[in-house]
Amino acid sequence: MTPAAYVYNVLASNLESLPQIEIGNVYTFYVDDNASPAKPLILITETVGMGDAYGNNEVLYNYKRVQLDIYYPRDYIQDMNTLEKALKQVLRANGIYCYSDAGHVITLDSKNITNTLKFNLKMEVS
Repeated sequence: MTPAAYVYNVLASNLESLPQIEIGNVYTFYVDDNASPAKPLILITETVGMGDAYGNNEVLYNYKRVQLDIYYPRDYIQDMNTLEKALKQVLRANGIYCYSDAGHVITLDSKNITNTLKFNLKMEVS
C-alpha cells in the first residue's frame, strides 16, 4: 500500500472524528474535476522520504512523507483550526506525525483559502 493510500484509509476509517470532512472530498494525487468546492477538499500526495531503517543488514522500515493540501471554500465560516487539529489528532493516533503546518494563504487564482500540512510516517517492510 502506498503512503497516500494508507493515509486515505486512516481518514476514511475515522470519519466520526472528522465531522467537517466528507470522504468524497478526500483525494489522492489529483482532485477530480467534479469536486464540490462548497466544502473543504483534501488532496493527499507523497513527498521525498527520509530513508530506511536497517537491522541485521535488512530493511526494517521505510520512512515516508505525505502532504495534505486543504482547500477551503472562500466563504467557509467554520473553524479551520478545529478541522486541522482533528486531522492531526487522528493521524497521530495512527503513527503519522505532523512536522510542518504552512499556515493559511489565499490562492491568487480562485481566492480560496488553503493550508499545507506535512507528515512523517513509518511503514514496515514485509
